Amino acid sequence: MKGKFSVLLAVMILLSTVPLGASAGEDKSINLFDVSIFLRVSQMNINGSLVWAGSFTIEANLVNRTFVDYLNSLAKVNETNATREFANLVYGVVYESFKDFINGRLSDSNMSAVIYVPPGGPVQVTSKWKAVIRFTLTPFFVNEDGKYLTCPYYGSMRMKFLGVVYPFKWRRFTLVLPKDYDIYTLVPAPKELVDNVAVWEDGDYFPMIKLYNPVYRLVQFLNSTKRYLSVSFDPTEGLVYFNATFVGANATSSVESTLLTSFRETMHPLSISAKKIPNGLKVIGVVKPQVSVKKSWRSVQWLVVVKLPGRFDNITVIGGKYQLGPGDTLIMEFKQERNTYLYAIAGAGVILIAGIVLFLRKRSRASEGLGGENEEKGAESVGEAREEGVLLEESPGEGDGDEP
Repeated sequence: MKGKFSVLLAVMILLSTVPLGASAGEDKSINLFDVSIFLRVSQMNINGSLVWAGSFTIEANLVNRTFVDYLNSLAKVNETNATREFANLVYGVVYESFKDFINGRLSDSNMSAVIYVPPGGPVQVTSKWKAVIRFTLTPFFVNEDGKYLTCPYYGSMRMKFLGVVYPFKWRRFTLVLPKDYDIYTLVPAPKELVDNVAVWEDGDYFPMIKLYNPVYRLVQFLNSTKRYLSVSFDPTEGLVYFNATFVGANATSSVESTLLTSFRETMHPLSISAKKIPNGLKVIGVVKPQVSVKKSWRSVQWLVVVKLPGRFDNITVIGGKYQLGPGDTLIMEFKQERNTYLYAIAGAGVILIAGIVLFLRKRSRASEGLGGENEEKGAESVGEAREEGVLLEESPGEGDGDEP
């Protein structure tokens, strides 16, 4: 009973603050909340499907002096009831008004919005008469002709309170878009726009948000450029090194990211990087290709196959030749002459010559050895003969010395 009485009292107090005649339509003089909206857009996996979602964080600070005084008075009696009434006020005025706006934007289409809220509900009271509303909205983008991603929720925002429609005023609206997506349009133009983060101030609208489809953006870039590919093969490591250059248009972050994704999905590189160049983009990478080797007595032949992410205007295969197969398949042939037979003949000749030289050296040494032995033997014979001669000469002397 006390709860119903307090709600009724709140209604009476607020009605006294509404100017006469306001119930017949909009009134722009009421200022109930100070609202700041933070919106982050991203792709999320929901129930196994990848969908575009907008995650909202809305800060609502009660600024209506009459209602603040009323809640302060109520809090002195029962703070829990006062907090609950404040949460209900935020839920009904801010959250429900936002839901009505979203559903109203889809009323003329075949789409329906799905809103996900935290387990404890969308409204959380953070401090005295301040609250945060959190929820996630899907779908946030719809595909338009394969060229654009368009947000269907845009236009003037309104809130209904006590049967009266008011502008849904906010002090600051911050939008965080994916960095790798190019912006087609934001209406009205934000006060700030840096790295796909846009900020508006003092409004009562949901801005028009339209992005380029990354694939369409990449097609635009490729159609405006000449594409050159240089490839080399390292047979020792079995790796292909490639350098793809696109010349003729400046590459945005979206184009760079989408192009690298295309290379990764097609070539499965071990490493890859991109570098912006004047009026173009350069992609450098290393790939583990399909390799078959054919060896013969005279040569080694490598057949190397890699799949390209698309067509190139000019292809250079360093140290080899190539042909294009179906599905942008690059088939390369590298050949290296082994010259084994020449090496074998040369080696045999070296061995033969070395053998002859060694044989001659041994023979020469053997001859020198025999000559030395003969000389030594001759010297010994002469010496012996000399010794014998001396003895023979001395013998007669010895005989003469005998007396008759």
